[in-house]
Amino acid sequence: MNTRGHTIRGSVVADNELDLESRLKVVGLDLIGAREVRSRKKGIGKTATVKTKDLIVMCMHLEQLDRAGVPLHDAIADVRDSTESAKLKDILTGVYESVKTGRLFSQALAAYPRVFNDVFVGLVAAGEKTGNLSMSFINLGEHLKWTDELKRKVKKATRYPVVLLVMLSLVITALMMFTVPKMLDFITAQGFDIPIHTRALIAVSNAFQDYWYIIIGFPVIVIFLLIILYRANESFAYRIDALTLRMPLIGSVVRKIDMARFTNFFAVMFNSGIDVIESLETAKGVVANRVLRESIDVVKANVTDGNSITASLRLSNQFPNLVIRMFKVGEDSGNLNEALENIKFFYNREVNDAVDTLVGAIQPILTVVMGLLIFWIIASVFGPLYQSFSKMKF
Repeated sequence: MNTRGHTIRGSVVADNELDLESRLKVVGLDLIGAREVRSRKKGIGKTATVKTKDLIVMCMHLEQLDRAGVPLHDAIADVRDSTESAKLKDILTGVYESVKTGRLFSQALAAYPRVFNDVFVGLVAAGEKTGNLSMSFINLGEHLKWTDELKRKVKKATRYPVVLLVMLSLVITALMMFTVPKMLDFITAQGFDIPIHTRALIAVSNAFQDYWYIIIGFPVIVIFLLIILYRANESFAYRIDALTLRMPLIGSVVRKIDMARFTNFFAVMFNSGIDVIESLETAKGVVANRVLRESIDVVKANVTDGNSITASLRLSNQFPNLVIRMFKVGEDSGNLNEALENIKFFYNREVNDAVDTLVGAIQPILTVVMGLLIFWIIASVFGPLYQSFSKMKF
């Protein structure tokens, strides 16, 4: 119950009812009753998910409060009370209590890995070591904005082709099962000469009518099995990732997106005061393709052996020459931070161009496929009719 006498229902992370009562007192609420909620429910405790927008706003507020000299635990309380996300409010309540008991902010965040990943916790820890938390919050906010924008671009690259493929499949199924059979029944009933392309259409239409469940179900089963194998078998997954990189158009987009993730994460970690080896290790974790991830292991191993970043990147054989040249300029001048900013700009532009190229190429390809299909049906149905009419004598 709040100070106005209104009852409020919700969920808060707490060790027991006494702990819960004390936590509610902090936010001006009196405990009336409580029951334990199973942790597998979404939105509770460590399994909670929070929108990226709410995390960005949290970082902005923490950065401003830190610059103003507000103590960290008070800043956390202010952000907790001002956030619009109920899930984030619950999590920050737990973080606030942990910080009050003497734990580091990064350690308190690490208790919620589903919300605050290794990069988030690592950047906060770096800020604690250097005594410059505000810069860590700035870097985190920029990183989250960039990640959110990259997700939007990836969805843009995949959503349109998927929708077109589904529509194409539905059109083909509808034509073969309902429209084409009626037209072909009329042609065969008239005793017209049936050319080979019409006989092929009849065979395909009959197959759809008799074995539609196999034709539709087989690709679904194959895709499902491939996904299971990809997740369960590391060797198989590596071969699929290698094949993906060699595919026209798609391979280029996958490579640029993963390299953009790596360079952005590396830049954020390095600019926050984390050493090169640890930055490479952490940034590698955001790379999805196993072949590219292996190449980053090669870079890390060479840097560990004492080689320069530039030489190590060249040995990996995965980075464009322009990116390697930017790293070299940064190392030679001793201003690697500026070089990393240029590399981030380069890959942001490359990802935009690659996604636009992929989306622009898929539409005409699927349009051509649909056009060829319609042409085949028209030629197969109306061809025999036209030939029969041409033989008529008036």
